[in-house]
Amino acid sequence: MFYPKFAPLIAALLLFFGDLVAVSASSPVAPRKSPARRRSTISTRRTLHSSKLKSTRSINSGAPFIARGGGPVATSASITASKTISISTQTAVLCGCALAFNSGFINGACLSGILSSDSTKQAAAAVTGAWTNSALGVASGNYDQAKFNAKCLGSYFSGSLVASLINPNPVPFEVGGADKVSPAFLIGSLLMYASSSVAKKSGGSDTSFIYLAAVACGIQNSITSVLTQNLVRSAHFSGITSDIGTFLGQALRGNKQNVEKLRVFTLLAASFWIGGLVSFSATTTYASSTLLFSSALFLAFAIGGLVVAC
Repeated sequence: MFYPKFAPLIAALLLFFGDLVAVSASSPVAPRKSPARRRSTISTRRTLHSSKLKSTRSINSGAPFIARGGGPVATSASITASKTISISTQTAVLCGCALAFNSGFINGACLSGILSSDSTKQAAAAVTGAWTNSALGVASGNYDQAKFNAKCLGSYFSGSLVASLINPNPVPFEVGGADKVSPAFLIGSLLMYASSSVAKKSGGSDTSFIYLAAVACGIQNSITSVLTQNLVRSAHFSGITSDIGTFLGQALRGNKQNVEKLRVFTLLAASFWIGGLVSFSATTTYASSTLLFSSALFLAFAIGGLVVAC
């Protein structure tokens, strides 16, 4: 059983925290000052405060600020901003549908089990199941299962982290510039190329190709979410499925406020589903080379971002 194995550890932790409580309870407490002494201290502080003179130091706000140690003075002429382009909602949705198809394609290739030598089936574009499976692995003592799913979670998390490090201050519906989305998509392209290479060289025995694909999907979903204020979420469709049901119910009862979102989410979900549909025949025919399609698509988005910045 799982829990009896950890009984000594739990007992040791309880003893440790018990010692901490005992130490904190036995520690001396500083005596409180008497009311008369406190009034005397307050009076002394007021006297010292009233005896201070006002500062006569002047600040020249018009002079340029020079850092200690010298160095060039920063002026408005030396500060340049990278070119950005505002995109319409329609463009964002169309790009989101293409990327939703891509994540569905990647997810289908990894979840089909065709690329794995032992028929391992693991989603790369969603991690809801990985959370539960990792917990079940720990509870049942199957630590290989827990470790595998924990790596999938960490991979998806790492992708989102990388995307936010590249573009920490995203502006909704604005793209372009070498410091924004292009580097993230380029990294996604390299990750999918590496995923295809690992699957091919190992013959599917190395499941690292799933981790690499999960990192790429995490990057993609983070980019589309932050740049569209969560209008376009191109991977992990649990939330979108819930929203579709919610908005449809509202529309059926006469609340048309979220009808446009309902249409967008339906298009995204359909694109994701079609990606999974196409991936089966593609993976059956081209095996690990199937993942090169996603690598090329990421590269196209990276180049597109650079072209916009020029």
